Amino acid sequence: MKILTIKQFSDEAKAMMYKHRLDEEGIHCIISNAIVSTLFPLGAGAFSLQVLEDDFDAALAIINELDQLYTED
Repeated sequence: MKILTIKQFSDEAKAMMYKHRLDEEGIHCIISNAIVSTLFPLGAGAFSLQVLEDDFDAALAIINELDQLYTED
């Protein structure tokens, strides 16, 4: 199975919030680059939220919902 990046974040807290929501829905996901971003806190890397290819569509629907909730006007 392939692992796909579904969204990137510059803010670790927001990445964790999205991950938690996907976990609640039974969608297994990981945040990559968390260690690199910790070592280089001035923006050397983004946090990538990744899901299995089979879960991509369901995860994308949840992410789109969260994006609408957290988008600033």
